[in-house]
Amino acid sequence: MRARLALIFGLLLFLGCLFSPAAAQAPRPSSPMILALGSTSWLNASDIQAATGAVVKQDMGQFQLKDFAVIVLANVAFAGLPGPVQQGLVEYVTNGGAVLITGGSQSFGSGGYQAVASIIPFQIRTTSDWRPTPFRPPVPIQPGHPIMAGVTFLTVGAVNDMNPRPDASEILQAAGGGSAAGRAAGTGGTGGGSFPYPLIAEVGVGAGRVIGIASDLNEFAGMRDRDLFVRNTMGYLLRASRMGRG
Repeated sequence: MRARLALIFGLLLFLGCLFSPAAAQAPRPSSPMILALGSTSWLNASDIQAATGAVVKQDMGQFQLKDFAVIVLANVAFAGLPGPVQQGLVEYVTNGGAVLITGGSQSFGSGGYQAVASIIPFQIRTTSDWRPTPFRPPVPIQPGHPIMAGVTFLTVGAVNDMNPRPDASEILQAAGGGSAAGRAAGTGGTGGGSFPYPLIAEVGVGAGRVIGIASDLNEFAGMRDRDLFVRNTMGYLLRASRMGRG
């Protein structure tokens, strides 16, 4: 009789735990998650999942920032981001999260990202930094970087015009125009001189990592290696991230 009562008590205890408020919280996904916000038509979710095992989500749903291994911000204004992202992005990176931010008319200075300048791999100089640039081949600064493996870039026709951040590492540069003196003075400058635009750079902030691309990846639709570049970059950031591990 006592054994039967003990069995019933144990079953009731198990059911109580199963249906408790704590158990009713969002389940932890078995695969790492990527939160992709903005204009992300260049990000093929099924391709990324096949290559990395990560699931791409277009909104936070019932999850918190810390549940995502990587956050992608693709040509989306800072003011248009979900409140938890605006308020928690710096802390997310500092605590070990990984971010990819790409350029465009709604990104970097043109998108109001001065609010989180401490995690941006570039120095934002102006609130209107999206501009056309001469079509010249980008120059790899770190051709051996994992995100560049097997990748050749097309010429670039528009960039977010920013200065290199001193503690960031440049990976790719785009040819530009203007005067080097003007660039050094932080004004960009005009004239017949020429200087490189920092096109891809990365920076470590606290325990986290951010890669910035000062151009819109949607502009590279005709690039043969674009999908490979995206797979490389997502894989690199997933390996670097300390978030989304439960």
